[in-house]
Amino acid sequence: MWNSKLAARIKDYSSAVLTVVDETTGYPMSVRCIPQMDATREVFTIPDAPPFAAGWRGKACLLFHTHNERLEGLRQLVVKGELTEENGVLALKVSEFVTANGRSDTDAMPHASAPLHLLQFLLLGRRKARAYLAKRGAPWPPIPYAEVDRALAEDARKK
Repeated sequence: MWNSKLAARIKDYSSAVLTVVDETTGYPMSVRCIPQMDATREVFTIPDAPPFAAGWRGKACLLFHTHNERLEGLRQLVVKGELTEENGVLALKVSEFVTANGRSDTDAMPHASAPLHLLQFLLLGRRKARAYLAKRGAPWPPIPYAEVDRALAEDARKK
């Protein structure tokens, strides 16, 4: 589903990472690219795709990610869709916009100056963890505290 608010944020990114899953091996394959957005048709074209990616088709995503030199001001956005070919150029027909912060109005990660957004982000993490455990059908694995303590003690001895 197209999201105009998030699509408007994409102009601030200089590039993206296109990822597909290889049908034969099941492993992801990625390449950095400079996608061109066509909001009217709700599609991204990738005219600069390297030759090895020219045959990629199927479900794919574009990862947009940026931050400043101090690793602050983190922004992240994933655009999911179906990768096809249009007139010899790779094209991603958008099916969904996904943000790491769980919001549909901004790609900015929460910051200490926005306590409400931090709280929403923490609650999102709890909700996603519960959904993962329910889907997995098994309890969260126990934390091996004895091993953690032993590793910390060993590390302290080395210093």
